[in-house]
Amino acid sequence: MDYESDFADEFAETSLGDMHFKHHKGNGEKMIFIHGLGGSTLVWKRLMEHMPDDLDIYLIDMLGHGQSAAPDIDYTVSAQFQFLREFIALQNNGDSIIIGHSYGGWVAAYYASQPCGLKGVVLEDTAGIKEQFDDLSSSGKLQADRERLMSSVMELNENKESIMRSIIFSDHSSEDIEDGMIADIKKPVRLIWGRDDATVPLSYGILLGKKMNAEIDIIEGAGHEPHFEQPEKVKEAIMDFVSKVASQPR
Repeated sequence: MDYESDFADEFAETSLGDMHFKHHKGNGEKMIFIHGLGGSTLVWKRLMEHMPDDLDIYLIDMLGHGQSAAPDIDYTVSAQFQFLREFIALQNNGDSIIIGHSYGGWVAAYYASQPCGLKGVVLEDTAGIKEQFDDLSSSGKLQADRERLMSSVMELNENKESIMRSIIFSDHSSEDIEDGMIADIKKPVRLIWGRDDATVPLSYGILLGKKMNAEIDIIEGAGHEPHFEQPEKVKEAIMDFVSKVASQPR
C-alpha cells in the first residue's frame, strides 16, 4: 500500500484536543501504529509499502506531535495513554493489534497494561525500560543521554522544544516499564529489535523479552529504526505475530 495515496487524513476529537491520523480501510486485522519521540505518521512510509492491502491500518500522530493537538500540559506517558484510549474508543477498534516504536512502544506497553481492549501488542526497540534508566543513572550518563536525545529530536519535524523537553527531562519514573507493569500485560506481546540499536541496546530488548515471556525478532542490519532500515523483515515479523494472534481462541 502507498502512504501518500492509500491513506485518508482524518482527525478525532478527544478531551486533550484533536488527534490526527491516517487510515487505510481494509477487511483484515485492525492495526494501530504509534511512532517514536519527535516523529509522526510519516515514519511508517517505507514499512507501509510492504504491508498487505487488506489490513485495516491506523497511523496516529501522538499528542504534541505531527498534526495532532499540542496542549500546554505535562507530557507524561499516562497523558499519551489517555489520548490513545479516547481515540480507540471513538473509532470502536478495541480489538486492534497495537504496534509502537521507541517512545511509542512505551506508550503501547502502558496501554496494554491497562484494562483496555486490544488483541496484542508489538514493541519495536521500545524505550522506557526501567533497567536502562537505572544503568544510565548509576553510570552518571543519564543527563548526557537526555541532552543528546534532545538535540536529536529538535532536528526533526519542527518539534516544539517545550514539549520535547517535558517528555525527555521530566521525572516520569513511576511510568517506567518495570515488573509491575509487565505483570499487568495479559495480551500477547511480540518484540522487534535492531541488532545494532545504539539508543536502546539489544541487551535490554532480550531482558524485556524474558520478563514478558515474549518472542523477540532480532533484525540484522538495523539499528534503532528497523521499520525504516529493514521494512520487509519487520513486515514479516509483524505478520507472523498477526497470524498467531488470529489463530488463538477468543
